[in-house]
Amino acid sequence: MNRLTKNYIYNSVYQLLAVLIPLLTTPYLTRTLGTTSLGIDSYVLSVVQLAEVLGTLGTNTYANREIAYVRDDREKLTKTFLEIFLLRLALCAGVVLIYVGVALRSEYRTVFLIQTVTLICYFFDISWLFIGMEEMKPVVVRNICVKLLVTACIFLLIREPEDLLLYVTITASGQLLGDLLMAWQGRRYLDIRGIGRLNVQRHIRPVLLLFLPQAASSLYVLFDKTMLGLLSAQIDSVSLYDKAESLVKTPLVFATAMTAVLMPRIANEFAAGRREKIKELVQGSVNFMILFFLPISFGMAVIAERFVPWYLGEAYRASITVVHILSPAILAIALSNVSGTQFLVATKETRFLTISYVAGALFNLAGNFLLIPVFNERGAAVTTVCAEWLVTLIQFYAVQKRLGPLHLWENNWKKLVAALAMLLLVVPMNRMADSVWVVLLQIVAGGILYFLLLLLLRDRFLMKALQNIRVRVKNLRR
Repeated sequence: MNRLTKNYIYNSVYQLLAVLIPLLTTPYLTRTLGTTSLGIDSYVLSVVQLAEVLGTLGTNTYANREIAYVRDDREKLTKTFLEIFLLRLALCAGVVLIYVGVALRSEYRTVFLIQTVTLICYFFDISWLFIGMEEMKPVVVRNICVKLLVTACIFLLIREPEDLLLYVTITASGQLLGDLLMAWQGRRYLDIRGIGRLNVQRHIRPVLLLFLPQAASSLYVLFDKTMLGLLSAQIDSVSLYDKAESLVKTPLVFATAMTAVLMPRIANEFAAGRREKIKELVQGSVNFMILFFLPISFGMAVIAERFVPWYLGEAYRASITVVHILSPAILAIALSNVSGTQFLVATKETRFLTISYVAGALFNLAGNFLLIPVFNERGAAVTTVCAEWLVTLIQFYAVQKRLGPLHLWENNWKKLVAALAMLLLVVPMNRMADSVWVVLLQIVAGGILYFLLLLLLRDRFLMKALQNIRVRVKNLRR
């Protein structure tokens, strides 16, 4: 089994756990902490995440790429790691000072101050070393252990809305423990003996170039919740939006898993000048995203009416509409994982990345200012969907300008036909008894029909994938 396959399996296992754990904890938290406490937590965490992305100046993605470039030379690897780590350390000091100043002025001061630990941990996280090395196992093991421990503490200790501070403390402590484990594991890849003079300054300009798209991306991804907290009449709107967004984005962890594996590989192919191999990887990734996330996008909107009240509780019934609105964003985000992080970042096309994110951010900010005061969480959802598709379309224009036509329609029209046929089956099932078992029936029946139709239509990508699986199974039997 090659490294790419192993890393995808490791990352998929972790991402599967990342789906299962929130599936367990979210219904418990929505019923114990409630919409107000969770709204405060979501609002403060959005500010923390904005501070992290703006403060790190895009060094997370930059570090993944730079480590991938030098991973075969231990001396260069160590120097690159230390230079980037020292740069992040200096940035951390400045950001934390500003953040604490803001925290002391907030009505949610205590929550802000506890989350200072989380903010510092973001800067000290060195998972980018392992991602760049294409060594996903340590990252996965670390994250699994920490998530299981945090989950156990939540169920054992969180009982009522007044436990908000304890909940925030638990999650922040989990981040800290994860960083300590990662630092211990990272030592074996580095050799600081005789490393020579470090040149931190050489990273500043490329980091700043990558920072612009990262900052713009954060504005339209994270600022929805921040603006809801600032502009909405009720802090509950933040939680109603956040939980609906979390539901919609839950399947996207598998897109993130593929991106974490493919981005370093594309960066390595780019460094070697293998353009045709890059195009092959990008086309395969695009077809994979459409194959799975087109029907998921349709299906999420269909099951929301029954699933949301059962899963989140009656207090979150207003989130049904938010899920309906946000569902089309699933496919857009999955595709932008390919066009943005996998291709544009890996090949240093930061100009197009910046243009796409700035356009999305400006649209998002303007839309939020206009719609949130009137429509609250629904206004934020409408703006988000439009911004996500705007970003994706701009990025795909850039990808095809560099790689040539990707033949998206020719390769994927059968998937659209199968997905629409799936809707004809699952939508009428909403008239059946109000039960979660109906939701499960819709998911299973819709999925079977979708893939059966693709087999009958002989979808090129699916047939090729099945052929590859058959070949691998034969090889394992030998």
